[in-house]
Amino acid sequence: MRNKTGIVLLVIGGILMIVSSVMGSIGIYEFLRDYISNQIPSDLNWVKNILNVLVEILRWIANTGGGAVIVGAILIMFEQYRFGKWLIGIGLTFGSLALIIWGVSEIAKIPGIITDPVILGYLGRLKGFFTYNTGLQFIGVTTAIIGRIITKKPEEEKEEKEEQAELSQETETSESIGQRNSENIFCPNCGSQLPLNAIYCNECGNSLENR
Repeated sequence: MRNKTGIVLLVIGGILMIVSSVMGSIGIYEFLRDYISNQIPSDLNWVKNILNVLVEILRWIANTGGGAVIVGAILIMFEQYRFGKWLIGIGLTFGSLALIIWGVSEIAKIPGIITDPVILGYLGRLKGFFTYNTGLQFIGVTTAIIGRIITKKPEEEKEEKEEQAELSQETETSESIGQRNSENIFCPNCGSQLPLNAIYCNECGNSLENR
């Protein structure tokens, strides 16, 4: 089976994401809606409507979570690479977002990195919408990301093998040249490189019979 390692990692990552509920609480959607409602002027209602639709899409993405990763892995197993990887990307979106928010929040704790209280407040609220009580979510997301990266189409595998074959051929050529060089001798008179069985130097005519 192609991409066996990648598929196994994707399934394991998806299961860990489901177990650890990497999808955020419902509060994050309310937060986004409140932010859209308060920050966008009333004369731009069409913008609000578009953003609210995007929020609903985010909700759907979040709810797929690890399930989407596992379904994507199954599709890849049946060689539906493009759709499978797309679905996995959707499943990883919110888990990756949680990981990024956690990382930024940890960096913000370093004195002098982020001093704006408004930004710190938003980071605190965003972090509060996700569960960070165990490391399963991070392990699951990271495992699934690695699985997605190492999963390749047959064409990509072929290109990679061709590149490795070219590199191997270059290495063999270099070794062959080195071996040939090691079988040569050097004229003690002028230092010219000569075949191992040479009896005289082609450059200076020095006799090599007594070497």
